[in-house]
Order: sequence, then structure tokens, then C-alpha cells
Amino acid sequence: MADSSTPASGAASRWRMLGLVVPALDARAGWRRRRRAMGDAEVEACLAMLGRVPAAIEAWSEGNVRVARAQVVVAHGPLRRLARVGGGWWADPDALAPLLEPQLGLPGDFDSAIVLYPADGTPELSPAWGYTWGEVGFLGGAGVSSIASGDWPRWASMADAEHGFVHEWLHQVEAVYRRLGVGEDDLPGLHDVADRRTTRPDAPDRSESYVEFERRTGSWRPWYRDYMTGTVGPRTDEAPRVRGLTRERWLRRPDP
Repeated sequence: MADSSTPASGAASRWRMLGLVVPALDARAGWRRRRRAMGDAEVEACLAMLGRVPAAIEAWSEGNVRVARAQVVVAHGPLRRLARVGGGWWADPDALAPLLEPQLGLPGDFDSAIVLYPADGTPELSPAWGYTWGEVGFLGGAGVSSIASGDWPRWASMADAEHGFVHEWLHQVEAVYRRLGVGEDDLPGLHDVADRRTTRPDAPDRSESYVEFERRTGSWRPWYRDYMTGTVGPRTDEAPRVRGLTRERWLRRPDP
């Protein structure tokens, strides 16, 4: 008889993901009104990118995650509010609620939402790649990642262009597993990457730290791969330990 504490072969953590493209911005940020509309090419690039994210998550997690439901849609209407958050102006869950709620259906239909919307090119509007809220109660507990679309012309030439979207989704994941009791000794903070490298003896990137790999390639893929497979290496001041989301840790979250 199999040990019930051991995941069955092929077991995976199931997630349901909504990708939302908001095609226009018409909102006040401070004393200024910000307006910009995406052109057709930008909308198509955003839809295509959000469509690639589930496959990247499944591949980079090496089967530990399965995106059991994925939907990518265009919002019906512009973004009409921005919130002052983290040193910038972002589309927070309250601002996105009128656009997200018609797509989410019943509370709990989705676990995760990634939203792309047009910023106006000024650094104070989107000073980072994105901003994430872990589990939003009034959206049925779904996590929300808010990302400005300004880099869309570069995606075609970027190595692993999905990696920034996977990063924001992993902030949602991090919030879930912190609530489930997985501490930083077992799962480092997503930004706790400095002075780390893979524990995989046969990885082609084993001789480089994650930071060195990113500087050479522009991609954080090995960091997210190891984060999702429990093969994150220690810093020089840490003892060896299994770090990251092993399959057993992933499966602490009940299937939706």
C-alpha cells in the first residue's frame, strides 16, 4: 500500500488563471489625468504573451504545477482608477474590480489573475515590472498581479520573455504558501536571490549564480525553475537544506 503522505506519480498542484488585457487607460494619478490606448498590435501582443504564461509555469515547474484552467480576455472598458502603491501608481484590486468581476464569474472560479494595461511611459506611473496582491478576499481569494504593458515591443527579442509574468504570479504563490505555514527557511523570499545558485549537479547553469545568469542572458528562468522544484541553493552563510517548492510542498494547498 502506498504511503498516503507521498504524492502519487504525476500529482500536480492545480491552478486556474485569468489573463486580462485592459486596452485603455483614462485615470487620474495625483493631479494629472493619464490617458493612453493600446493599438491593435499591442493588444495582440499582450493576449499572446498572457497565453504563453501557463505553459511556462508548467514547463519550468517540471510538472509540479498544472494550470487546469486558463482564460485570456480583453476587458470591456478602460481602466478608470489608479492607486498610490509602493512608490508608484498601479491598478490595484479595487481599481480593477469593475473589469475583473465580470470575468471571474462566481467567487472562487479563478485562483489567479494577471492584468496587463497601458501606462503612459512616465516612470512614476509604473516604476517596476509589476505589483502583486496575494489573496484578495472580495475576489474570492484570487491573487492579482498588475503589470504595465510598456515593454511589449521588446518581448519578441527577450530571452524567456515570460519570466517577469511568472515572477509576479510567484508572488501570489508565495502569499498562499506563507499562509499555509511554509516559512522562509524552506521557501526563500522571491527577491532573496543574491549569492544563490542551483543545487542541480547536471544543470547547464550550475557554475553561475542566478544573478550572474541573469546578467549574461537577461533571464531569471533558472531561479524560478529551482524555486518551483525545490532545488534552490543556499547562500554562503546558510547550511544545506531543501529550499523551494518541492512537489510535497506544492500539494499542501488543496486542489480547487
